[in-house]
Amino acid sequence: MTNYNSAFPLPFILDGATGTELSKRGMKESDCTERFILEHPAVLAGLQSEYRAAGSNAVLAPTFGANRTTLTRHGYDAADADSVCRALFAVSKDNAGDTLKVGGDMSPTGLLLKPYGDAEPETVFEIYREQAATLLDCGVDFFFIETMISAAEARLAVRAVRSLSADIPVFVSLTVNENGRTMNGDALDAVLLTMLPYKIQGFGCNCSIGPDVIANALTPAAPFAKLYGIPLIAKPNAGMPVTDETGTHFPLTPDDMAGTVDHLTGLGVGIFGGCCGTTPAHIEAIANAARSTNVERGADVEAAEDGVYVSTTRVWAKIDEDADYTAIDADSEDDLYDLMDECDPDDILYLELGEGAADVLIRMDAFIPNPLAVCGDEAEIAKAEAVLCRKMR
Repeated sequence: MTNYNSAFPLPFILDGATGTELSKRGMKESDCTERFILEHPAVLAGLQSEYRAAGSNAVLAPTFGANRTTLTRHGYDAADADSVCRALFAVSKDNAGDTLKVGGDMSPTGLLLKPYGDAEPETVFEIYREQAATLLDCGVDFFFIETMISAAEARLAVRAVRSLSADIPVFVSLTVNENGRTMNGDALDAVLLTMLPYKIQGFGCNCSIGPDVIANALTPAAPFAKLYGIPLIAKPNAGMPVTDETGTHFPLTPDDMAGTVDHLTGLGVGIFGGCCGTTPAHIEAIANAARSTNVERGADVEAAEDGVYVSTTRVWAKIDEDADYTAIDADSEDDLYDLMDECDPDDILYLELGEGAADVLIRMDAFIPNPLAVCGDEAEIAKAEAVLCRKMR
């Protein structure tokens, strides 16, 4: 795999908002963003030039909705998706010059996966694979899979990219509500663990109300990101929008956003940007603050001392952290069932393995949907891993 740290320097600064900034530059609320950009390419090029001047290392091509399901909702034919995606990418690429990297932006399809909706996983996978193939052919520097509201759809998008390229850098960003979970109820520490088999190079949040909510949501994921050398991403809104008689405003100033950078960096955030309501001035303030701090890179995923182990259904992570581990031994099968009943399927089960615990886990492997973080008796861990897991590296 490509080592993220050798591909891009940290901190790595993305651009800020596109939609809210285009609205200031003539795009109406009723306009299709993709059509507006193709009809007014100089407007986007000018905005992205401002982000470059503000300190961005990269801009995201405006391909957020350039997949066949989203485009058909805006009056395009499904067959237009490839040409529209190419044309949108070209607007950013032609303006990037030699130093500005261009990311291929991918977003939710708008389809609801079973059992919440009618969409088959294979269908969603193919939609993402089509878009990813187009963007790879255009010459993307990295993929930015953002504003994802479910771990399942995010994994399908990453799988689609990885089915085409094992090495292209992939960043994954979800959006969360005030309780720090996605709309589907996914906790970010569990999502990060289940992303590890796909060898992503960045993980975090965008949108999500503002930087404080993002910091709270990322805090449980931070130890895992550090252990496996994955920079965290913070691309927040400039706060919750406020509407009054003069229009809609975002309350956080550039200085407000810059004031959160030190805390985010301490969590392991090395990739910064802005979402709704952020401007070139916000990005300049964030970039200046980020570049005056020390980003702790953590370990490299290929050299992590404890390793990552993947079974058929989930990730095992060996990590030493201050978590409430449940002791499991040869007589704990009923306790393990009770523990699973108390947890959501995407919650991490923290298990301390005692004598005989490996046999319990081997018997119950097919019934445990949760990601696992384990500690305890090294012989029991090794015995369980030998049967259930394959080492990633």
